[in-house]
Amino acid sequence: MKTRLLAPPWTKPTLTDETSEALEIISSNVWKDASVRFSAERDAKIKAGKSAPKGMQRYLNEILVERFNYHGWDGDSGYFIKEKTWIRVTFRHQMSLGSDILDALKVCKKEGIEQAVILAANRKTLNIISPNDAAAIVSFEKLEKEILSLYGALDIPLLIGELTPLTSASKDVEAELKKERYRDLTIPTRQ
Repeated sequence: MKTRLLAPPWTKPTLTDETSEALEIISSNVWKDASVRFSAERDAKIKAGKSAPKGMQRYLNEILVERFNYHGWDGDSGYFIKEKTWIRVTFRHQMSLGSDILDALKVCKKEGIEQAVILAANRKTLNIISPNDAAAIVSFEKLEKEILSLYGALDIPLLIGELTPLTSASKDVEAELKKERYRDLTIPTRQ
């Protein structure tokens, strides 16, 4: 995935070597590989008559964990630490945004982290990742708005980043990603 970084107005950070490495990891076919996994599992479940996955967050998270761990980072579930750098890649519900910011504050103030980075996909990308839930997931736009509202209240060495697709899978997989994925409906039964 492609990452565009933004520094909040209270900080003028120099990227740590680890942040630079994290950006390389994120750009290393993460989107393509997650798209292929998602499409393959979706296709297999549909052919088997089973409920198919609607969102691809799980596959993005799996690839990120594999790649970060391979490069010596500690962490999972979208949180990664190496040396004095902390990275949060979020595809979670927007209600978690405050806890992500609080986690960044804690690791900087209590654990000596020298650079904290919170990354989120923009809304257009979220529409592909999880069309049913895009409006409820932390988007870069929501992240940026919240961080900028903390000017004067927050002073940690923080960067935020916007994630967008960088590499693409085959045309078939890309077409599958852009198809409508309807929400599963639960029909109440009478008892």
